[in-house]
This record gives sequence, structure tokens and C-alpha cells, in this order.
Amino acid sequence: MRPMQIKALLTALLLTATPVFADGLAPDYAVLPLASHHYGDWGEDDGDDFNEFNPGLMFTWAERAYGLNYTFGAYRDSRSDTSAHLSAAKMWDIGDHAQAGIVGAYIHSFGDGYTGFAPSVQLNYKSLFLNAATGYDDDIYGVISTGFIIPLGR
Repeated sequence: MRPMQIKALLTALLLTATPVFADGLAPDYAVLPLASHHYGDWGEDDGDDFNEFNPGLMFTWAERAYGLNYTFGAYRDSRSDTSAHLSAAKMWDIGDHAQAGIVGAYIHSFGDGYTGFAPSVQLNYKSLFLNAATGYDDDIYGVISTGFIIPLGR
């Protein structure tokens, strides 16, 4: 990890830390990412051979500053490297047990995976989540991720 990348990651953490913890230090949810599916043309020479088993552990502080959810953690990315995840999301209730929202994430791979901003949309139903991120270059491409959300209480 280059010094400039470390500074950017630490700056992002410091800027989000105060509003996230305003209502207490304990996170509201543990998030367990498990799997992903890549679609479209990623422009890779190796046939877009991605790892689609992505276990990890992240924590979410829900409805904190500005009514946003803040999530921080790590998981095994699509290149089988460890990636750090830092995001803010705005979620809306769409049913008794469902939410939909938009997510702005910064992802940092500690290997050959993606490092940068990754906007997405997310659907939560009971203890499951489905997240879809997409991009456009010469063709549409993207990744759909899924996993579990475990309430920790507040």
C-alpha cells in the first residue's frame, strides 16, 4: 500500500468517524458479505475469471449523521485479495421487512483488485442484502453481491 493511499484511507475514516459515533460506539449491524456475480464485459484479457466467493466482516452504524448508514469492514474481493470497504448509504423502508437505497462506497484492494469509488443500489429483505453496482466503458458491466445482515442491537 502506497503512502498516499494510506493517507487517503485514514482521512476518509477520520472524516466519517465523528458523525458515525455520535449516538454511541457500538455498531447496529454486522454485515457478512458472501458471494458475488459479475456480468458484462470487464475488458479483461483473462476471460473475466473472477472469484465469486467473497466472505468478509463489516459493521454498520445505522441512521446516524444526516440519516445515513455508515459501514466499515473488509472482505475477500473478486481477485481473491483483501479489500477494505468504507461506505455511506441512504436507505428507505419499502415494506415491513424491506429497505431499498443508494450506497456510496470507497473500496481499497490490498492486491490487484479494484481501488476507488463504487456507487451502487441495495435491497435489504429481513436478514439478506442484494447490492448491484454497474459501470459503462465500451459495454455495460457490473457486479451483484449478496450476504447476511445480523442485528446487534442498540
